[in-house]
Amino acid sequence: MAARLLGRPWAAAEGLGRLPGGCWGPGSGGGVRYNRGVFKARMRPLERAVLRAWRDEQRNVRKYGIARFNKRWRSWAQNRVRQFRFPLPVTLTADTSLMDATYVMRCVQKAASLRKHDVKLWFGYSKRLLELRDELTAEQLGYVLWGYGKSSFVDANFYQEMLPVVKLKLQGFQSHALMSLMWCLKRLKWYDAELNRRAAQHSLEIIEHLRPSDFIKVANALAQLGLQDRGLKEALCRVAVEKLEETFAQQFRDAMHPVTIGYLWNDEVTAYILERFRRIFITARPMHLQKAYESAVVSRIQKPEVWPRLSQDSKSFYVRLSQRHISDRGRRPSSVQRDVSRHLADLGEAHRNSFRWGPLYIDIGLEQLEVDERRRCLMVDSPSSFFFSSDQYLPYKRLQHSLLTSLGWDVRRVRWDEWLELPDAQRKREFLQQLLSGSRPIAEELKDRPAVPVSELQDKLRRFKSWKLELEAAERQTEKIDFEI
Repeated sequence: MAARLLGRPWAAAEGLGRLPGGCWGPGSGGGVRYNRGVFKARMRPLERAVLRAWRDEQRNVRKYGIARFNKRWRSWAQNRVRQFRFPLPVTLTADTSLMDATYVMRCVQKAASLRKHDVKLWFGYSKRLLELRDELTAEQLGYVLWGYGKSSFVDANFYQEMLPVVKLKLQGFQSHALMSLMWCLKRLKWYDAELNRRAAQHSLEIIEHLRPSDFIKVANALAQLGLQDRGLKEALCRVAVEKLEETFAQQFRDAMHPVTIGYLWNDEVTAYILERFRRIFITARPMHLQKAYESAVVSRIQKPEVWPRLSQDSKSFYVRLSQRHISDRGRRPSSVQRDVSRHLADLGEAHRNSFRWGPLYIDIGLEQLEVDERRRCLMVDSPSSFFFSSDQYLPYKRLQHSLLTSLGWDVRRVRWDEWLELPDAQRKREFLQQLLSGSRPIAEELKDRPAVPVSELQDKLRRFKSWKLELEAAERQTEKIDFEI
């Protein structure tokens, strides 16, 4: 009824006398009606919010005009309101031991939608879900994974025991469940080569029933999780253009992603995405424009045959995009980066922290040029630069390193596990002097080291968290101003 009201706001007035309860209102609710019209209608909170949003939209349309405001508001509305809502009233704080599979699934979805970040609550849900994991259907698993991805709740034990169940029931995953699975794994940075391969294969099997917006999210997740199978990549490229043709402008703008263009799509799909984005950029927000700028740079460097395929209007569009101001919140240096910066200052190295160079961010840029007039920079790799519980780089970090080195930067990297092993300031300065000596080849690839055991890595992570807390406490103590005379 709420959707019908948004589409035909005059319909309520037309059927005023025919609705039960003696007055109009969403859900045919009752009310008090007098001879001259409706005095008061009973409405549910969700319906009241929808009508209020519609009235605000109409008021702003009359005040500011229809052209841009309509696109902006509908973009917010479509992404904010879930397309699928499970109509089951639940109490989030109910006893989890009394919940069945449907009830706990709805609790997870509702807690994630309302942004409930109570750790005790989520641990209780995780425990109950593991007890009921064999009873969960493929559709319910999709809703559960969406909730865990939305909340960003990280419990390694939960995923290690739940993902084998997901693999067994993967063939029953439909469009929404498959999208939720890959989106959750991408948010967690969880690397599972077998699951990535099987998810890509299943996407191709149900491609006719896969919604275009879900196809975009699955493809982006596969690229960011490091899909390596060349045959599956080629198969996805063959169906990509036809699937993207089914999208509307606001759905298509999410297809513009630098990692997907760099590591998944071929030249044909890349040219189609770059060409079409120029025609729908009016619906893009700053984050989409930033990704479009970076994607154009990726295609120019890694796919040199794509640029000649573009029309002159598209080439001019991306040139102008590189010259326009794209609003961005910027990035603040992390505590580890500030620690590296302090020791560089002790060495007398003039440098600059956290700045954007073109579409890319640089952690620490050194002012002194090399002999061949290349600039040097330091990239500080925190645990978020790697896959979850791993010391293997994310594909985006590989892409960033490749772009910077191809564009003339001499990139040096400070890994968190190496920095953690340096006991004092003298050892840290010696490490930086050795790191900055010599030069690196142009277009150098970022290579991983042999993987360390998980138990050893987890021990390092615990030590790193403790050391980081001590470092931040020392910084706050240093910055504290004493106003006592």
